[in-house]
Amino acid sequence: MNFKKVATKNEISVAVRKYLFMGDTETESLKKEHYYRMALELEPTNPSALNKMGLLSYQKRDYREAVRFFDAVIDSGKVKNLFPIYFNKSIALKKLKQYEAALNYLNKALTFDSDNLQAQAIKNELQDIVDEKYRIQAEREKQAVYGNLKKEKRYTSWNPPTISILAHMMYYKNWHVYKHRRYFGITDEQKIKVASMLESKEFCCGTCNFYNNGKCKKKKSMMVDREAICKAFQPGN
Repeated sequence: MNFKKVATKNEISVAVRKYLFMGDTETESLKKEHYYRMALELEPTNPSALNKMGLLSYQKRDYREAVRFFDAVIDSGKVKNLFPIYFNKSIALKKLKQYEAALNYLNKALTFDSDNLQAQAIKNELQDIVDEKYRIQAEREKQAVYGNLKKEKRYTSWNPPTISILAHMMYYKNWHVYKHRRYFGITDEQKIKVASMLESKEFCCGTCNFYNNGKCKKKKSMMVDREAICKAFQPGN
């Protein structure tokens, strides 16, 4: 006879607590997992059992499975203080080298406990990793742009930066932070203004910081069409 079908809600809750306790007192991970899964068979959205399975998966280095269990806790909607769940998910994501996602969930965890020293230390470590990733990416993009310019005798293409990047250049003094951290916001009105300036070619090589007498200052041997534009464009002062 299926216990879950004939038991009352209270009896199921008692059985779940019993299985969780038995799992907690076991020293072997396989036995722990057995009891936690027994609890989940009776109550599939039990946040304690899901979190414990997540921690077991993490210990087994099955980090993707750990993330799945932590997500199930979050989706259950039964936990008010999500600090430990967000923290656990962040650590698992860090192991998967998903550093930006890990940083995002650690920031969420800190909204519940902003003074947690361990979380703050890991956040600083993740922020450094993410910043370095964007620095390297920006350098590669820059080298790719200038590498392509060097190959051409004359630059004639229309390949502008994105509207968001142009808007940050136009409206924020420290616009370069956008490429590394993406903290600033741009309004729809500002985007429309920038799109209009692109369409009318107010933004083009001829109005770029690097344009000088038909040449690109960055690559003095490169001639450029006044109405062309590239990813390295910067509005002239």
